[in-house]
Amino acid sequence: MKRSKRLLALLLSTACVATLAAGCSGGGESSTPSGGGSGGGDSSDEHMTITIGYWDADSALGSRDTDKVLQTIEEELNVTFEPVNVTWDDYNQKFQLWASSDSLPDIFAADIRTTATFAQWANDGLLHEIPSDLSAYPNLEKYLDSPESDTCMVNGKMYCIFRQTYTEQAETIEDRSIVYRWDLAQKAGITKEPTNWTEFREMIQAIIEADPEGKNIQGMTACGPDFLVGPFFTYSMPAAVVGGNTFRWVDNGDGTYVPAYFAGENLGDDALPTWQLLRDMYQEGTIEADVALGTTETAYNKFLSGQSAAMLATGFAGPWDGMIQYWEETNHTNYTDVVKCLDLMPSVDGNAYYWMWDYAWSESYISSNVSDAKFDRIMQLYDYLLSDEGILVSRYGFEGDTYEIIDDKYIQESEDLRTKYPSINIFHDLAAWTPVEKYEYVSLVPEDIQAICDARVEAARNAPVPEFDTRYTDIFVGLNTGFGLSLADDLMTIMTGDQPVEDMWQTIIDGYKSQGLEDFIQQVNDQAKELGYQS
Repeated sequence: MKRSKRLLALLLSTACVATLAAGCSGGGESSTPSGGGSGGGDSSDEHMTITIGYWDADSALGSRDTDKVLQTIEEELNVTFEPVNVTWDDYNQKFQLWASSDSLPDIFAADIRTTATFAQWANDGLLHEIPSDLSAYPNLEKYLDSPESDTCMVNGKMYCIFRQTYTEQAETIEDRSIVYRWDLAQKAGITKEPTNWTEFREMIQAIIEADPEGKNIQGMTACGPDFLVGPFFTYSMPAAVVGGNTFRWVDNGDGTYVPAYFAGENLGDDALPTWQLLRDMYQEGTIEADVALGTTETAYNKFLSGQSAAMLATGFAGPWDGMIQYWEETNHTNYTDVVKCLDLMPSVDGNAYYWMWDYAWSESYISSNVSDAKFDRIMQLYDYLLSDEGILVSRYGFEGDTYEIIDDKYIQESEDLRTKYPSINIFHDLAAWTPVEKYEYVSLVPEDIQAICDARVEAARNAPVPEFDTRYTDIFVGLNTGFGLSLADDLMTIMTGDQPVEDMWQTIIDGYKSQGLEDFIQQVNDQAKELGYQS
């Protein structure tokens, strides 16, 4: 039995129509929630209702009468959890709307801590501070004793709980994959798998022209417009894959540091090859025309049904729940026999980079409107979910019922776990995608698929790393400017535009300049000199 790698796509399964295998990082030992936190001495005799804003929360919390996991956790904490439903297509808009009316759920998960929105909400008083003294919650305290906690700070105070996703940088390659119909490529006369973007484009164009199945097949679909950032930015600006306000800074050749997004002899020159590649692929149909409207569901459906020649999604195993498990029934072929995963593509400098970004995708927030007693109870919840007992109950249910311990080393869940106890679709990941676990997880993903995932991580371990200096990011974040980069929006604007790429990019750069870009660059470099980072 082999231990499954941590797959983001797989974990996002239940909501994003994918599922993630368990791994190791974070965690704790105490198995019962602690009473009396910093907020004012909650008495556990007081029953409370706690609202949770989470993907597909209505479904996850909709079986209270039969869901023993939900019953167990609610009884443990003397609470009732009330769902506040969001989907993968509307969660950002809904949380923004609720924030504008100061009606955020008691607990909610989002991915804003690397954006200007995080600081804005904290400064506007919408988010409850996480106290520095967490001794009443030892499992949570241990979990948050991590450098990742620095990303949860605004003005020196913590306002969210990161949800750790990966145990090493190379695993972030499993955030994205481009898969393509190799069987159709062969029928279209292609004899060699693509090793660069030119060959990939030629292959997709050949499939479209031949249309072997007569379905009017189109080019590459994607699970969302933001999915294009990682795989394509590595073409000419690999250090620029992080946006928001935690973007990376690089030496621009003269000792001056600039955001990697704007690197080049002239501000932003390095981005031009990427923008041109995207524009060309979009105009020729290698990237489908309506990619801006893409969602996980539509992308899976198009690729599964043979309407798209390629798909940009999460990691290779990511679509298991939402698509791959239905492949043989739908197409009467084995998935890995007919679908291939695109290798890392060489950049303009000849190196093949991957998208290196944060270890922890998304985070938990607590509304500032909760009472001190309710805040304490919520802290108890997170402490319990990170305990040995809480990890087993919230992720696997009950031994002999929905999981088995094998050789006192491995844990294997039943296939009906998430349907029998749907609340696991929330509690499995609410505190962390990958807490420390006592047992190693046996993945339900077939070995041929898992082997490809493992090989991709190994390739990332051996891939070159673009140069950047995180100290400059720290300086910039400390300025609390409210300035942030909108990578996906910029990408879609240029890719789908009809004006010359250079002109459209310059207009976008001018917009960032009007927000103070050049002044911020000067401030960051001035502070770097004061700190001795520059001579």
